[in-house]
Amino acid sequence: MTTHRARAPLRIDLAGGWTDVPAFADAEGGEVVNVTIDKYVHATLSDGAISYEHDLRTGGLGSSACEHVLAAALRSPDADLDEIAEAAFAAESAEGVTGGRQDQYAACYGGLSYMTFRSGAEPVSIERLELPEPILLGLQKRLVLVDSGVSRLSGEIHDALWSAFARHDDDVTGALLALKQYGRAMRDALAGSDFGGVRHVLNENWTQQKRLHPSVTNEAVEAIFDLAMRSGASAGKACGAGGGGALVFYASSDGDAISLRRALSGAGVAVIDFAFTFEGLVDEDE
Repeated sequence: MTTHRARAPLRIDLAGGWTDVPAFADAEGGEVVNVTIDKYVHATLSDGAISYEHDLRTGGLGSSACEHVLAAALRSPDADLDEIAEAAFAAESAEGVTGGRQDQYAACYGGLSYMTFRSGAEPVSIERLELPEPILLGLQKRLVLVDSGVSRLSGEIHDALWSAFARHDDDVTGALLALKQYGRAMRDALAGSDFGGVRHVLNENWTQQKRLHPSVTNEAVEAIFDLAMRSGASAGKACGAGGGGALVFYASSDGDAISLRRALSGAGVAVIDFAFTFEGLVDEDE
């Protein structure tokens, strides 16, 4: 029996999410900053069938895109990363998923990236953000990732939001335009090692996320935010579409981050230990 294995990393979207969706990006251009983490989806191709193993089952971190990336990579081993990402995006779109392209490209390339999106033959450009090691480690320590424990249906959020966008809803359009600006602002803050800017952009991004649709947040999510902000967090946002799944918080000092993790864990919120990873798609047979 012939088997082949590969893995792809999950990601935290730090700013600009939603603007990578073609409905918006093709018209206005999208801008997103994300970073991959050392939690993976693993896939095995055996006699034509693919099976998956997940290090983490929390929504909002791009696991569905990882599965599609892995399927494309294992079935087309000679394809390059852009071809794999586009094949994965096409496969999700064919399933009726109204999502964007950031997750597929993050899974393929890995790292801390500023991505821009547009219409055309080359819809995605990636700028790797090369930060000094102490800054990267400092950022990693101050970001606290949790599983809200709230299940969500991101497809329903997407469908409602893009229907509103198609109707030229002023609030939705305004929020998306603001999110695009915050994608660029996060890139500039990180490139300048400006942690105060990172904090500011995370908070503003969350404000705009909540403008998109009422179901982006809920009582359970807001309760976790309230606890976090009382316990050491100075910023936070939902990952992915929101509505539940993963939340990421920022603490303004290492000590605050420690206090935040302790308080959340003590309240029964699952804190996810992680490190940044700068590898994307990996052939585990090599």
